[in-house]
Amino acid sequence: MNTLTGTRPMLGLTLRRERLHGSAWYLLSGLLLVMIAAGIIATYPTAADREALAASVNASAGELFMIGPVSSTDVGGIGLWRMLGIAAIFVSLASVLTVVRNTRAPEESGTSELLGSAAIGRAAPLAAALCVTAAGSLAAGIVVSVGFLGIGASAGGSVLVGAQVASFGLLAAALAALTGQIVQTARAATGIAVAVVAAFFLLRGAGDAIGGNAYWMSPFGWIAAVRPFAHNDAWMLLPVLGLTIALAAVAVWIASRRDLGAGLLPERVGPAHASAALRGPTSLALRTSRGAVIGWSAGGLVVGLLIGGVSSTVDEQIDLSLGSGAGSGAGLIQVALYLSPLFAAILGIQTTLRLRGEVTSGRAEAVLSRPVARSHWLLAYAITGALAALAVLIAFGLGIGIAQIGTDPGSFSILAIAGALRAPAAWVFIAFTAVLLATIPRAATAVAFIVVGAFQALEFAVEFRLVPPEALYASPFALVPQLPDGDPRPWQNILLILIAAALAAVATRSIRHQDIH
Repeated sequence: MNTLTGTRPMLGLTLRRERLHGSAWYLLSGLLLVMIAAGIIATYPTAADREALAASVNASAGELFMIGPVSSTDVGGIGLWRMLGIAAIFVSLASVLTVVRNTRAPEESGTSELLGSAAIGRAAPLAAALCVTAAGSLAAGIVVSVGFLGIGASAGGSVLVGAQVASFGLLAAALAALTGQIVQTARAATGIAVAVVAAFFLLRGAGDAIGGNAYWMSPFGWIAAVRPFAHNDAWMLLPVLGLTIALAAVAVWIASRRDLGAGLLPERVGPAHASAALRGPTSLALRTSRGAVIGWSAGGLVVGLLIGGVSSTVDEQIDLSLGSGAGSGAGLIQVALYLSPLFAAILGIQTTLRLRGEVTSGRAEAVLSRPVARSHWLLAYAITGALAALAVLIAFGLGIGIAQIGTDPGSFSILAIAGALRAPAAWVFIAFTAVLLATIPRAATAVAFIVVGAFQALEFAVEFRLVPPEALYASPFALVPQLPDGDPRPWQNILLILIAAALAAVATRSIRHQDIH
């Protein structure tokens, strides 16, 4: 039996696992990218409009860093400019999560031990995961290519755009395959892979801002250097393909030689006794979540700096008014601040849902065997989620405020707190997640994110005038203070805090009589 024996049955198992998660992420990402491209083309319908946009973008270092240069002013070139950076993020994340979910995560949970009892080679699960992510990346690329043809772009350029989108997914999949061999936990493997993807993205931005041959700084820069509809340098995809094959080959080689559950980096052994500050469930939850909180906060600060730096240029180019139905005002900063509680809620929910991971891994039994009340244990994760959401909102607001000091020094203080004042909207969803963990723990993850998605869908329904604007006031996202240009709404914020507290009280009472499994 060689190291790839059993790849075919593992491929079938992986396809079954990903028939909903993976296919939905890749295909919907492709459709979203086409919609973004079509939207920017509709905003700039004439050649003169597109040429003015290109001149504005290519003269702005901030926009070159965030999005990249406009290489062609035809419909395909403008659509490509607007969607390529988003493609790098969405398709890369899809591949990273898919690979880790089907390789390192089963090893960590013990599922891979059952597969090891059959005639399955050590690298077969990894090979199957790479095949599935490759198919998903190609599917997303095909959707984008067909979509660009549909909006009137040239055939050759449309094919290259699809190849660019697929390249992002293939490269990220190989990267995640390697990080999954280096560390021993799915969380660490995902975190390292996402951090490297973020570094690729930032280096690509730096290369575009510098100009010349600086695009060689990042593999994402190599992909962007294809320049469909302008230069059509398809050969620039060859070094990306070479790097992808090299990373995947090294990952398969390591997987075929390491022990099941092990990694190249040894697991860090902690002290035999906890410090005085690590004696309760809340301090434990904060300790295990600090890496994600620090990472998200740093990301929020960087994104805030970037948005604050290009806001004036973007506001001149396009009219942004998402959230204006809730009184947030128009403009990039207002729209970004309006959406910030959504991402803070996602972080807070993920942090709170770690309690479920503690249960399924068996670690919860060790904690609850001590004199720890179930209600305190649940509340510890909810508090940690609330603090995580607050931290990322503070960092985001500070980033925008710092970036605006040069153009509007007087706005720093209000922008610095504008993000934090939106935290109660996220706290409501975090407390609701705690209720789900206390009542329907197995379905908590799905229901929590479905509810968040439903409220966000309500926002889009209002923007597209499918429902009256008054319906928006059922959403916590619309009730928080809409500073800097909107209403302060202190009473609505107090109401949201009371709702979150009431939900937390229901959760702590319910879990006392609920089987944690």
